[in-house]
Amino acid sequence: MTTPNRILATATCVLATASVLGTAAVTGCGNDRTETSALVEQPPVELHAPPTRLRWASFQGMELPVADQGPKSVNGAVATGFDHTPPGAGLAAIHASVRMSVATDTQWALVGQQMLAPGPGRDAWALARAQISITSEISTGAPTVLGYLISGFTPQAADIAIYTRQADASLTRNTVTVLWQSGDWRLLLPPKPTTPAVAAVDTTPADMVALPGH
Repeated sequence: MTTPNRILATATCVLATASVLGTAAVTGCGNDRTETSALVEQPPVELHAPPTRLRWASFQGMELPVADQGPKSVNGAVATGFDHTPPGAGLAAIHASVRMSVATDTQWALVGQQMLAPGPGRDAWALARAQISITSEISTGAPTVLGYLISGFTPQAADIAIYTRQADASLTRNTVTVLWQSGDWRLLLPPKPTTPAVAAVDTTPADMVALPGH
Protein backbone atom coordinates (compact mmCIF):
# COMPACT_ATOMS: atom_id res chain seq x y z
CA MET A 1 0.00 0.00 0.00
CA THR A 2 1.32 3.43 -0.88
CA THR A 3 1.78 5.62 2.17
CA PRO A 4 0.67 9.27 2.32
CA ASN A 5 4.30 10.38 2.67
CA ARG A 6 5.26 8.46 -0.42
CA ILE A 7 2.34 9.93 -2.36
CA LEU A 8 3.25 13.45 -1.26
CA ALA A 9 6.91 12.91 -2.13
CA THR A 10 5.92 11.56 -5.52
CA ALA A 11 3.56 14.45 -6.09
CA THR A 12 6.29 16.96 -5.28
CA CYS A 13 8.72 15.19 -7.61
CA VAL A 14 6.25 15.04 -10.47
CA LEU A 15 5.10 18.61 -9.90
CA ALA A 16 8.69 19.77 -10.29
CA THR A 17 8.16 19.31 -14.01
CA ALA A 18 5.46 21.99 -13.90
CA SER A 19 7.90 24.90 -13.45
CA VAL A 20 7.60 27.39 -16.30
CA LEU A 21 9.09 30.65 -17.48
CA GLY A 22 5.86 32.53 -16.92
CA THR A 23 6.85 35.82 -18.49
CA ALA A 24 7.73 34.17 -21.76
CA ALA A 25 4.49 32.21 -21.77
CA VAL A 26 2.11 35.00 -20.87
CA THR A 27 3.53 38.34 -21.93
CA GLY A 28 4.29 39.03 -25.57
CA CYS A 29 5.27 42.24 -27.36
CA GLY A 30 4.23 43.41 -30.78
CA ASN A 31 5.20 46.38 -32.86
CA ASP A 32 1.86 46.59 -34.63
CA ARG A 33 0.25 49.80 -33.47
CA THR A 34 -3.25 48.58 -34.36
CA GLU A 35 -2.83 45.46 -32.22
CA THR A 36 -1.59 47.53 -29.28
CA SER A 37 -4.56 49.88 -29.59
CA ALA A 38 -6.98 46.97 -29.59
CA LEU A 39 -5.41 45.59 -26.43
CA VAL A 40 -5.65 48.97 -24.69
CA GLU A 41 -9.32 49.29 -25.56
CA GLN A 42 -10.21 45.95 -23.97
CA PRO A 43 -11.85 46.19 -20.54
CA PRO A 44 -9.48 45.47 -17.65
CA VAL A 45 -9.41 41.92 -16.32
CA GLU A 46 -9.97 41.53 -12.58
CA LEU A 47 -7.29 39.05 -11.52
CA HIS A 48 -8.43 38.95 -7.89
CA ALA A 49 -12.10 38.16 -8.46
CA PRO A 50 -12.90 35.02 -6.43
CA PRO A 51 -14.80 32.04 -7.79
CA THR A 52 -18.52 32.13 -7.02
CA ARG A 53 -20.58 29.48 -5.22
CA LEU A 54 -17.43 27.77 -4.01
CA ARG A 55 -17.69 24.22 -2.70
CA TRP A 56 -15.31 21.30 -2.29
CA ALA A 57 -15.07 17.81 -3.75
CA SER A 58 -12.71 14.99 -2.82
CA PHE A 59 -10.29 13.33 -5.21
CA GLN A 60 -7.77 10.74 -4.06
CA GLY A 61 -7.98 12.02 -0.49
CA MET A 62 -7.53 15.70 -1.40
CA GLU A 63 -10.23 18.37 -1.34
CA LEU A 64 -10.48 20.35 -4.58
CA PRO A 65 -12.43 23.57 -5.18
CA VAL A 66 -15.49 23.55 -7.44
CA ALA A 67 -17.36 26.72 -8.41
CA ASP A 68 -19.52 28.32 -11.07
CA GLN A 69 -16.35 28.86 -13.09
CA GLY A 70 -15.50 25.15 -13.18
CA PRO A 71 -15.09 22.35 -13.51
CA LYS A 72 -18.37 21.85 -15.33
CA SER A 73 -17.68 18.16 -15.89
CA VAL A 74 -15.88 15.54 -13.79
CA ASN A 75 -15.44 12.14 -15.40
CA GLY A 76 -13.48 9.89 -13.08
CA ALA A 77 -10.07 11.49 -12.60
CA VAL A 78 -10.56 14.07 -15.37
CA ALA A 79 -12.06 17.51 -14.64
CA THR A 80 -12.90 19.79 -17.58
CA GLY A 81 -15.03 22.77 -18.46
CA PHE A 82 -13.36 25.81 -16.89
CA ASP A 83 -14.45 29.36 -17.72
CA HIS A 84 -12.27 31.48 -19.98
CA THR A 85 -11.68 33.89 -17.09
CA PRO A 86 -9.09 34.39 -14.33
CA PRO A 87 -11.12 32.36 -11.78
CA GLY A 88 -11.54 29.60 -14.36
CA ALA A 89 -7.80 29.58 -14.98
CA GLY A 90 -7.05 29.45 -11.25
CA LEU A 91 -9.38 26.53 -10.67
CA ALA A 92 -8.06 24.67 -13.72
CA ALA A 93 -4.48 25.10 -12.52
CA ILE A 94 -5.32 23.61 -9.14
CA HIS A 95 -7.24 20.66 -10.54
CA ALA A 96 -4.66 19.79 -13.17
CA SER A 97 -1.71 20.11 -10.75
CA VAL A 98 -3.30 17.94 -8.08
CA ARG A 99 -4.88 15.38 -10.38
CA MET A 100 -1.70 14.76 -12.38
CA SER A 101 0.17 14.26 -9.08
CA VAL A 102 -2.12 11.87 -7.21
CA ALA A 103 -3.99 10.04 -9.99
CA THR A 104 -3.55 6.29 -9.73
CA ASP A 105 -1.81 4.03 -12.18
CA THR A 106 -5.09 3.49 -14.05
CA GLN A 107 -6.01 7.20 -14.09
CA TRP A 108 -2.96 9.29 -14.91
CA ALA A 109 -2.87 8.65 -18.66
CA LEU A 110 -6.34 10.15 -19.17
CA VAL A 111 -5.45 13.10 -16.94
CA GLY A 112 -2.41 13.74 -19.10
CA GLN A 113 -4.32 13.46 -22.35
CA GLN A 114 -7.18 15.77 -21.35
CA MET A 115 -5.81 18.19 -18.75
CA LEU A 116 -2.20 18.82 -19.84
CA ALA A 117 -1.08 20.83 -22.86
CA PRO A 118 0.44 18.56 -25.53
CA GLY A 119 4.13 18.88 -26.19
CA PRO A 120 7.56 17.66 -25.08
CA GLY A 121 6.88 18.63 -21.46
CA ARG A 122 3.85 16.39 -21.24
CA ASP A 123 5.76 13.59 -22.98
CA ALA A 124 8.61 13.87 -20.46
CA TRP A 125 6.14 13.80 -17.57
CA ALA A 126 4.46 10.68 -18.95
CA LEU A 127 7.80 8.89 -19.17
CA ALA A 128 8.63 9.85 -15.57
CA ARG A 129 5.16 8.95 -14.28
CA ALA A 130 5.35 5.50 -15.84
CA GLN A 131 8.33 4.72 -13.59
CA ILE A 132 6.38 5.11 -10.34
CA SER A 133 3.26 3.53 -8.91
CA ILE A 134 0.33 5.09 -7.03
CA THR A 135 -2.44 2.66 -6.18
CA SER A 136 -4.29 4.29 -3.28
CA GLU A 137 -5.48 7.67 -2.11
CA ILE A 138 -3.97 9.85 0.60
CA SER A 139 -5.56 8.52 3.77
CA THR A 140 -4.09 10.98 6.28
CA GLY A 141 -2.14 14.20 6.16
CA ALA A 142 -3.37 15.45 2.81
CA PRO A 143 -2.26 18.98 1.88
CA THR A 144 -4.87 21.75 1.99
CA VAL A 145 -5.24 24.14 -0.92
CA LEU A 146 -5.52 27.67 0.51
CA GLY A 147 -5.82 29.80 -2.61
CA TYR A 148 -4.04 31.11 -5.68
CA LEU A 149 -2.52 34.27 -7.11
CA ILE A 150 -2.52 35.14 -10.82
CA SER A 151 0.61 37.07 -11.77
CA GLY A 152 -0.12 37.32 -15.49
CA PHE A 153 -3.19 36.77 -17.64
CA THR A 154 -4.10 36.95 -21.32
CA PRO A 155 -6.88 35.13 -23.19
CA GLN A 156 -4.22 32.62 -24.27
CA ALA A 157 -2.31 31.91 -21.05
CA ALA A 158 -2.16 32.55 -17.32
CA ASP A 159 0.67 32.35 -14.77
CA ILE A 160 -0.59 31.13 -11.42
CA ALA A 161 0.89 30.47 -7.97
CA ILE A 162 -1.03 27.92 -5.88
CA TYR A 163 -0.63 28.13 -2.09
CA THR A 164 -0.96 25.01 0.02
CA ARG A 165 -0.70 24.12 3.70
CA GLN A 166 1.09 20.83 4.30
CA ALA A 167 0.34 18.32 7.05
CA ASP A 168 3.10 19.76 9.24
CA ALA A 169 1.51 23.26 8.92
CA SER A 170 4.26 24.50 6.58
CA LEU A 171 3.28 26.51 3.51
CA THR A 172 4.28 25.92 -0.08
CA ARG A 173 3.85 27.77 -3.37
CA ASN A 174 3.46 25.86 -6.62
CA THR A 175 4.01 28.02 -9.71
CA VAL A 176 2.38 26.87 -12.95
CA THR A 177 1.10 28.11 -16.30
CA VAL A 178 -2.13 27.14 -18.02
CA LEU A 179 -2.88 27.61 -21.73
CA TRP A 180 -6.26 28.08 -23.37
CA GLN A 181 -6.50 25.23 -25.89
CA SER A 182 -9.46 23.53 -27.55
CA GLY A 183 -11.96 25.46 -25.45
CA ASP A 184 -10.43 24.80 -22.03
CA TRP A 185 -7.44 25.59 -19.82
CA ARG A 186 -4.61 23.04 -19.91
CA LEU A 187 -1.56 22.83 -17.71
CA LEU A 188 1.73 23.53 -19.51
CA LEU A 189 4.73 21.40 -18.53
CA PRO A 190 8.19 22.41 -19.78
CA PRO A 191 10.50 19.60 -20.91
CA LYS A 192 13.44 20.94 -18.87
CA PRO A 193 12.42 23.05 -15.87
CA THR A 194 14.93 25.75 -14.99
CA THR A 195 13.56 26.45 -11.50
CA PRO A 196 11.70 24.29 -8.96
CA ALA A 197 7.92 24.52 -9.30
CA VAL A 198 7.31 24.02 -5.58
CA ALA A 199 8.92 26.29 -2.97
CA ALA A 200 8.49 26.80 0.77
CA VAL A 201 7.04 30.17 1.84
CA ASP A 202 6.61 31.84 5.21
CA THR A 203 3.13 33.20 4.59
CA THR A 204 0.48 33.62 1.93
CA PRO A 205 0.31 36.96 0.09
CA ALA A 206 -2.29 39.51 1.12
CA ASP A 207 -3.74 39.65 -2.39
CA MET A 208 -4.11 35.87 -2.75
CA VAL A 209 -7.53 34.71 -3.92
CA ALA A 210 -8.48 32.75 -0.81
CA LEU A 211 -10.49 29.54 -1.12
CA PRO A 212 -12.18 29.09 2.27
CA GLY A 213 -14.66 26.56 3.52
CA HIS A 214 -12.70 23.38 4.18
